[in-house]
Amino acid sequence: MPIQAHRRTTLALTMISGAIALALLGGCMKQMFTNSPGGNMRSDDSFTYISTPFEPLTVTLYDHRDNEPLWTVDVPVGQKVTLRFLENKAMQGTTRRPDIMQWAIYDKDKRRADLTNKMAVPSADARMLKVAIRDNIEFPAEDPEPIEFNDPNRDWVPVEPRRFRGVPLDSNARQGSYISDD
Repeated sequence: MPIQAHRRTTLALTMISGAIALALLGGCMKQMFTNSPGGNMRSDDSFTYISTPFEPLTVTLYDHRDNEPLWTVDVPVGQKVTLRFLENKAMQGTTRRPDIMQWAIYDKDKRRADLTNKMAVPSADARMLKVAIRDNIEFPAEDPEPIEFNDPNRDWVPVEPRRFRGVPLDSNARQGSYISDD
């Protein structure tokens, strides 16, 4: 095989493997920077739950040592909650609750939100997160906007007539550039 043909083959294989790697990385990058159900595909102890009309969710955090509920939220329909646990980050934490849980509730269509709420929680081996579906079908709260009907007496012009320097042109006017008679 001539050297030039070998270089072309190597270049083609490199380009194909690069394209495959880029495609796979693109999907991973999206998962890394969005809060979607199932987590962000990293081991950062982050969880997202979306509440829908047929699956309205209640999320509860328990201290597994004594089954004490520490935190609970009924996620509103059309919203999602994202939780993230940070290991040994409690500044004034105790040996019983050394970790921090951050969370936020926000619109389901938003990709991310700042997790501004915080609380001290037990370490990973002593906490349990339970997600339950509430019993009834729920619908999101809607504030319907008033419907505005068009005035039936209004004259509608389907297309605004063409103009040149503010003067309407007739249908026989030449198309393209226009020459002023001024």
